[in-house]
Amino acid sequence: MNSVNGTTESGLEYRFVLSGAELAIQPTVLEIPLEENDYEKLLQWQGEGGAFSAVASAGGFSLPCQLSGFGLDGNTETLTPRRSLFVLVQNVPDAGTDGHLFQLERHEEPDDADEPLSRKQGVYLDHQPENARVVVRIEGKLFTRYLYSRDMMKPYFYPMIGPHAKTLIQDAPDDHLHHHGLWWGHDQVNGHQAYHEFAKEGRQSHSRFLHLTGGPVFGQLSVCIDWLSNKGERLLQEVRTMRIFNLPPEQRYVDVHSELLATDGTVVFGPTKEGGFPFIRVNEQMCAFLSGTITSSTGKKGEGEIFGTEADWVDYSGSILNVSWNNGIPDKGFFNGGIAIMVHPDYRAFSTKWFVRDAGAFTSSNFHFWGGHTLPSGDSLGFRQRIYLHLGDVEAGKVKDRYREYANPEVPDWC
Repeated sequence: MNSVNGTTESGLEYRFVLSGAELAIQPTVLEIPLEENDYEKLLQWQGEGGAFSAVASAGGFSLPCQLSGFGLDGNTETLTPRRSLFVLVQNVPDAGTDGHLFQLERHEEPDDADEPLSRKQGVYLDHQPENARVVVRIEGKLFTRYLYSRDMMKPYFYPMIGPHAKTLIQDAPDDHLHHHGLWWGHDQVNGHQAYHEFAKEGRQSHSRFLHLTGGPVFGQLSVCIDWLSNKGERLLQEVRTMRIFNLPPEQRYVDVHSELLATDGTVVFGPTKEGGFPFIRVNEQMCAFLSGTITSSTGKKGEGEIFGTEADWVDYSGSILNVSWNNGIPDKGFFNGGIAIMVHPDYRAFSTKWFVRDAGAFTSSNFHFWGGHTLPSGDSLGFRQRIYLHLGDVEAGKVKDRYREYANPEVPDWC
């Protein structure tokens, strides 16, 4: 990536072009890598209370931008540096072969300290330590909560709001009370259980936040979690990150990363099926016992065909009840929606053979199919996925196209 300097009022000028490839899927988020020198200059230019927009040279429209100095992974003290500019692309018209020329401009962010949370713009993270939770809102509306009370056996995320303001995941269904929406766990960690939440089992304990930030393009939550035996002895540590993008509920995705760190000696993960990094339990109405259809990237359908097979992604779609009220009278209808897990191509180790159930649970990362795994002392192992919530079934939700976008992202050129 070439460094670009110019002579604007700030002493800087950064311009890039978006053409057909970058505009093929909208809405979307594009990441533009930055050299360290350019990142530092932009950070200084932005200053306290500032923000960036990419303003089109023609057409009179602009796109929200957000600087980021960190990636998704890291160790127990800090995240790995990754300097980027993220651009939220939506409602940009086709500009033919020449594309649209955008120039980065700075503006003052409005002082919304007194605004109610329902009117906060972008992705807003409301940390409520007294409630042991972080509430995540997108454009003022609830998306998810990170729940980390020490009274629970493991931290997890619930709900995940998608189309028609409905959650596409379920917390503690009757048949599996330990299934908590979006959660992590494994039932054989150096012989200790950290999954079912029975008495005298091990647990996962939230240790501290490493990164907690919101913005016009995305919000990010990175935490350090201790995996403990039933006697409170630490078995390993984990850095867990969720990056939530400011996309509409009909086409919404988040990136998750889990870094398992053998900080306290060698860690042996047994070959049990009871484990996932992470697991999802879908909204019960979507499960394949009722209305749901499970589809893999290979074209296979259902638990019987997909369980234990390799795939880049798996989608779980089904019909969900939607009730609107008119003067106190319920109007009942249904809509189709789905949720997909996509495996990042750089993190395929132990992450391409799928555990999937018609009852509604699925994960790409399960040591059972690999005969377990031993993580030597001092080593680490990462898992990275994109979770995609969408309106419609696997075809209408364009899951295949969204995976292609994830696996081979377009990168605009500075000019």
